[in-house]
Amino acid sequence: MAFWVYLGLFLGVVVALSAPWIARTLPPRTGVWVLSAAAVTSAAGMLGIVGMIALTGAARVPYLASEGNVSAVAWRHVDPIAAWAATLAAIVLTAGLALFVRGVWREVSAHVGVRRLVRAMSGNDRLVVVDDENPHAYAVGGRHGRIVVSRGLLRELSADERRAVLAHETAHLRSNHHVHLRVIRVAAALNPLLRPCIPVAALAVERWADEDTAAAVGDRTLVARALVRAALAGASRKTAPRGTLAHTANDVGQRVAALMQAPPRPRWTIAVATSVLLVATAAAPVYAADSFDNLLNSAAARGGNSSVK
Repeated sequence: MAFWVYLGLFLGVVVALSAPWIARTLPPRTGVWVLSAAAVTSAAGMLGIVGMIALTGAARVPYLASEGNVSAVAWRHVDPIAAWAATLAAIVLTAGLALFVRGVWREVSAHVGVRRLVRAMSGNDRLVVVDDENPHAYAVGGRHGRIVVSRGLLRELSADERRAVLAHETAHLRSNHHVHLRVIRVAAALNPLLRPCIPVAALAVERWADEDTAAAVGDRTLVARALVRAALAGASRKTAPRGTLAHTANDVGQRVAALMQAPPRPRWTIAVATSVLLVATAAAPVYAADSFDNLLNSAAARGGNSSVK
């Protein structure tokens, strides 16, 4: 059991720390999916591993051991995890679950706010033009997704640039970018090592939408120009409600530089190696759980043979 436990912890840390770098080296679409998968795999895997370590300490308590039909004395003879490690795991598990609940609450609050925003918008049209001189544009994800654009921004852009902005926001809705970001934020609430993935994911979804927009309008320069014009006009994430995807929200310079180059090519070697790493990270807790179950059976048999209660 100890081998799989420590391997699972090691791989979970490796995935969490390497995910931002891996995402930056891959095309935006692939990078976002890798970040989402890595966040879920690392957070869930490490939660399972830490939970099992904490359970080894719980099995040392006579009352808790008896509830599982295991002798606490017999368990101490087969338990490969030190008592101090189990105590530390219990503390980490409690703190992680508290942070997870807090993160879920924040996401639920943001979702409720976005739903209220959608209900407050008149009509059923996907495009909502608001009478606001402050330049801004953002996408409201969900089943009834909306694209919100201010008249102030529309006045600053040419017809082609407006088309690029609307195509960008449509790309956000079509690919459900808000779901990816929400998953990564919740996973990072459970596993703080994943927090560097949040800004990387925010930039990656913008780059993904940029690439989809360039393919839709057939002009990478036009998309870059619309992005710069919107940024110079003052459009920013500060205008967008929490939980939405704002145009020009992240690293305009990097996005323009990427658009002025050829579309990114697939990086199959990195993608395959990352897939293997994620599979190994997901498999380690499964093998650890199987080993843990075998140890429980061994302790139960040992306790029964020795008649230790």
